[in-house]
Amino acid sequence: MKLKKKYLFFSIVGILIVAILGIFGYEYQKIQSTADTISTNHSLASRQQLKQGKPFSILVLGTDVGALGRGTSYAGNTDTLELITVNPKKQTLTTTAIPRDTLVRVETKNKVEYTKINAAYALGGPREIKKQVHKLLPVDYYALVNMGGLEKTVDAVGGVTVNNPFAFKYEGHTYPKGKQYLNGSEALGYSRMRYDPDNDYGCQKRGQQVLLSALTKVNKSKNIMQMNSLLDTAKDNVRTDLPLDDLMTLYKNYHGALSNTQSDHLQGKNATIDNFSFQIAPNREMQRLSDNTRQALGLTKVKVNNIQTKMNDMQTNWNGYNNVNYVLPNDAQVYIPVNKV
Repeated sequence: MKLKKKYLFFSIVGILIVAILGIFGYEYQKIQSTADTISTNHSLASRQQLKQGKPFSILVLGTDVGALGRGTSYAGNTDTLELITVNPKKQTLTTTAIPRDTLVRVETKNKVEYTKINAAYALGGPREIKKQVHKLLPVDYYALVNMGGLEKTVDAVGGVTVNNPFAFKYEGHTYPKGKQYLNGSEALGYSRMRYDPDNDYGCQKRGQQVLLSALTKVNKSKNIMQMNSLLDTAKDNVRTDLPLDDLMTLYKNYHGALSNTQSDHLQGKNATIDNFSFQIAPNREMQRLSDNTRQALGLTKVKVNNIQTKMNDMQTNWNGYNNVNYVLPNDAQVYIPVNKV
């Protein structure tokens, strides 16, 4: 089965840009206008959380279509998912990649669907994916990003630096092994190359390299023309429920975390259901990631007990290696949107 091309998961930059710009006191009206456009549906409690400088997490979703979803109808998939945890006291920022083929159970108005987590967007929008991830990891906010603005964003920060694990050619670009500078077009190809020995996980790692490099550059920049370009890109390509109505406080409380970044991922095992390929995280891996995420947020560790652990426990033959046949409860079938696998 042919996989869709991947898009770089670069979205958190668009969200943090408006907060970082607040420190400059330049064109504040434009800055706040952008913040008001991309930030919606946030609560008083969430404002208090950020005002008090508490740790938070934000689930960033990269859509595979040219426009953001509107209203209650959503198009396309979120082919890139990453949970960002920010701890201002420890001054740490961690990006955790979640495989797009992870199995989830989505409850719709009419029935229960078993599907890939990237297809949950079409069933219930960003809030549904946030709900699914929250079953495993604590999620405070989401950010939905239209990946159509990727190249402009990379170029606006002046390019990024990555350390390529192996040489390859893709979409007219040549990527030698080792450290190198990439412009927007090159960064897009670097992240989209799907013929990776490590499959989706290799794509995730390359995307995280670009993301963390860009975050570091944005945090250090004082180039007003660059910032104006980033603002325009963010306004057209980002929507989030992260409150951005007090930019100065947000910057003051959290910008220090950008100086200490690290990455992680949910490591799944191969599974086949109804002839479709999925990734299933073993219980031990889910517990590891839950413990690490909660520790990063200053939360008490809890035992992971969700629908996925229950389905894993009911398997009699699947092991993810020489037996990849995974059985759903009550002989259920999977839901795979047409041409969205």
